[in-house]
Amino acid sequence: MHKLNPVSIAELLTEHHHALNRFATHKLGSPDAASDVLQDAYLRLANSQQTEKINNPRAFVFRIVSNLIIDYQRKSVNRILHETDDQILHSIPDPQALEISIEGQQRLALINEALAQLPEKCRQAFYLNRVEGYTHKEVAEKLQLSESMIAKHLVRAMRHCREHLKQNL
Repeated sequence: MHKLNPVSIAELLTEHHHALNRFATHKLGSPDAASDVLQDAYLRLANSQQTEKINNPRAFVFRIVSNLIIDYQRKSVNRILHETDDQILHSIPDPQALEISIEGQQRLALINEALAQLPEKCRQAFYLNRVEGYTHKEVAEKLQLSESMIAKHLVRAMRHCREHLKQNL
């Protein structure tokens, strides 16, 4: 029979460290998790107020590690369930966001309709300026038009889109 004290605990854990590590790694499937459990075992044994004598210290240490593995697995399952609940909760679309999204899609469809009604050069000027981000000068060079004509095309396209939206929303 052995009575455990901090020195014998350290010796016991050092003596069986490799076997305990293999055991914990096998049970948990992760060397990092096994390391955490072994550290918890050392802390638990170091803080233990064990006064009675232990018949089989090796079995005692393995039992503590085994219990800590069970605790670790329970916590992991609870954490996974909680994270899964959070993921499900966050995957539910916000009705207001959905409404805004549908409204945005409707507006986009109406703008596309309006643009399709414009003359080709006007539509190209709008696309190059508003979608591609070209300056008036760059659009003018691409379309071989004057900058003032590009400005007129852009004003016409904007007015037409605004009127089309007013009429159809």
